[in-house]
Amino acid sequence: MLTNYRGIRAFAAAPLITALLATNSATAQSCPTGPALTPGTQHCSSNLTGKVGSIGWSIWSSGSGGCITPSGNTAAFKATWANAGDFLARMGFQWDETKTYDQFGTVSADYAYTKTGTAGGYSFIGIYGWSNNPLIEYYIVDDWFGSGSAPTGGGALKGTFSVDSGTYKVYTHQQVNQPSIHGTTTFNQFFSIRQTPRQCGHISISEHYKEWKSLGMDLGKMYEAKLLIEAGGGSGSIDYSVGNMTSGTTSISPARGSAPEFARGGEVSLGNGKSGELSLLSLNGTVIGSMRQSVSKPAILSTRGLPKGLYLLRFQGTGVASETHKILLQ
Repeated sequence: MLTNYRGIRAFAAAPLITALLATNSATAQSCPTGPALTPGTQHCSSNLTGKVGSIGWSIWSSGSGGCITPSGNTAAFKATWANAGDFLARMGFQWDETKTYDQFGTVSADYAYTKTGTAGGYSFIGIYGWSNNPLIEYYIVDDWFGSGSAPTGGGALKGTFSVDSGTYKVYTHQQVNQPSIHGTTTFNQFFSIRQTPRQCGHISISEHYKEWKSLGMDLGKMYEAKLLIEAGGGSGSIDYSVGNMTSGTTSISPARGSAPEFARGGEVSLGNGKSGELSLLSLNGTVIGSMRQSVSKPAILSTRGLPKGLYLLRFQGTGVASETHKILLQ
């Protein structure tokens, strides 16, 4: 696990927005709140990464740091910062740099959030990630703090395209001797910047990957794709109430149904009628037990003897979407 890279760029030379107030045209949207999410553990630091089950999260800042509270069973999170310098918090798919984006199938996200406070001289809200070979830092920006015009990332305009009922401008920018997921080096950044900001909606992440490729902007082996807040200063907060992500047959989304449905009588099961593997995990991702199941023989895991509290129940199917649910043992 990487512990000392910031995973974001230096903005000193980039002419970005200067408005500070957390108000723009996106605030007029009527956004869904989604099902109630059980808050996870709050983590406060200037540089920290972790996982909840298979869902990765990270915070970094160049100053005093900030806090992130993962939801536990989706990519939704809360984050706060206060004069943290350059601050970034993100949560979602954590990959291992062995596959190209097309090998993950269709990657997408559905989100909704509210924001308060200020974010310094620049901010980005949307999707964030890295690839390697080539080393690329990328952004899909749907919103930002302030009432100013859309940011550019300080880069050169490469093209414009429409997707998800909006128009995005595509930019590239080179970072010279800046921190990355593989140390201080020179690398390129890709940006898709939505021209009309919004605070909820669907992001067809794969369509951005494809558009970049058509413009000669090639990604390498994928390291991550996560929901993002990046703030260039100020003091503020963001609260994602919806944070569902899909990659091929893998889904990060909230449980359908209540916890008792999965935790009756000292036993748990999930994905009945499907082939795959059922696993019971602690909230920090440690596997407590697992079992294979078939279409005709469902897996049943015992919870007897386990301490009361929250756990994760994960089903990884064969040819079907994976599921991760938070359960409460009482």
